[in-house]
Amino acid sequence: MKKGILITLFLLSAITFAKAQSEAGYSPFFVPTLKSELPKEVSETSGIFFHNGRLWTHNDSGGKPILYGIDTTTFKITQKVTLANVKNKDWEDICSDGENVYIGDFGNNRGNRKDLKIYILPISSIPDSGDATLEVDSINFSFGDQTEFDKRKVHDFDCEAMFATDDNLYLFSKGWSSGTTRLYRLSKKPGKQVAEVVNGFDSQGLITGADYNRKSHILVLVGYVKTIWKPFIYLIFDFEENGTRLSHRRFEMPQLTGAQTEGICFFDDGRCYVTSETLKSFTAKVFEVDFRKWIEKHGKK
Repeated sequence: MKKGILITLFLLSAITFAKAQSEAGYSPFFVPTLKSELPKEVSETSGIFFHNGRLWTHNDSGGKPILYGIDTTTFKITQKVTLANVKNKDWEDICSDGENVYIGDFGNNRGNRKDLKIYILPISSIPDSGDATLEVDSINFSFGDQTEFDKRKVHDFDCEAMFATDDNLYLFSKGWSSGTTRLYRLSKKPGKQVAEVVNGFDSQGLITGADYNRKSHILVLVGYVKTIWKPFIYLIFDFEENGTRLSHRRFEMPQLTGAQTEGICFFDDGRCYVTSETLKSFTAKVFEVDFRKWIEKHGKK
């Protein structure tokens, strides 16, 4: 039997098993719902957040310094917000605390960047409709535990995931070398800062996106296992502001094998959007994952 047929049969079997287990409510498998392909203008979608009934995203390295507002019925671009005074060197994630939007220009594939930034945009400045051109403030930072800046292919100082709490910003590293992730904390104040490690865990893959529900105190992470492009999601319950508690549950998404999952965000208390960028034979897409039954059964009582 040909290799391609074997892979297809394996994936079909995994999908059937994952769906049955997920519906039973106790398995570490999730079957996301495909909502739509994304417009070609955001084929390199990297970070996402939800605001004013729209899904907002941006492209990564080399993209225009634009935030794209996407209608969640048609999944077409309906708004564009251009950041006038900055460039997109390598935007990797975006988040909001309800007061500001934070855009992370901290992609560091070679481990040698010394100009890591997070841009700050007041959420009230984003119009309800129509395009806009706005200026932003910024946080300039470095990783407190990084002492070498030689250009390397394998290292642990890349970053593609960020979330905001009421008091701070947090970053998860993308561990190309170790396959683990470290959690860093920053103040929300503009200016120069040093990101200090407050926690971490063996993620067994590359963390590429994060979001935090301040009402339920649930943190979600998305990523994939490198070389085999096997996507996963982590749910972390009862996240504490001091960053010391990271009790988590991992969920596999075998039917998305081959997709480069990049962004995740809550759009209500128990459901999230997940996006994947264009990769080889896969076009950029947006999916919905529904954790409500699992949270009700296994979450905090």
